[in-house]
Amino acid sequence: MPDLILTEEEQMLQTTVRDFVDREIAPRAREADEKAEFQWDNWRGLADLGLTGLGIDTKYGGSGPAGYRQVSIAAEEVARGDASTSVSWLAHLALGAACIARFGTDEQKERLLTPLASGEAVAAFALTEPSGGSDAAALQTTATERDGTFFLNGSKMFITNASVASTIVVFATEDRSKGYKGISAFLVQKDSPGLTINP
Repeated sequence: MPDLILTEEEQMLQTTVRDFVDREIAPRAREADEKAEFQWDNWRGLADLGLTGLGIDTKYGGSGPAGYRQVSIAAEEVARGDASTSVSWLAHLALGAACIARFGTDEQKERLLTPLASGEAVAAFALTEPSGGSDAAALQTTATERDGTFFLNGSKMFITNASVASTIVVFATEDRSKGYKGISAFLVQKDSPGLTINP
């Protein structure tokens, strides 16, 4: 059974995030919910605390190694003040940035992780589709390669951070005959030709 007692370092993280949330996020939560907009003030505060780079390698401006416990502690404290801010932060960090950190090329990591870690940029993760929810094996979005360039065709929905993300990790099927092994992840920049994002 895992040890449920927080270490001194984890307690310090919890206290730091809790104090910030109580002071800055929680008092604005109701108004933020009514506006239904991305909360840039909250985002900048999380970035100032180093949370937008939690677990990202220090050479890209992140905090360095962080485990699930640290991320969970911070997420719980942020969600206590405003669940939507916590979900946006987790989609950025644990889904979008984590894919790039783990599977990206050196060039992609160098170009994308630094602004993501600093909070200057936001990441999104696009898996869910209108026809299949989060059933990755049933993806309808396709990827076709022509002359060394991939062209994606399809629709995604319920993509947290899509309206503000500079980089979106998009999942698409290259070869249906291979089942789930025919699915790949693509890094799509917000200014990519043909990309349409609706609120």
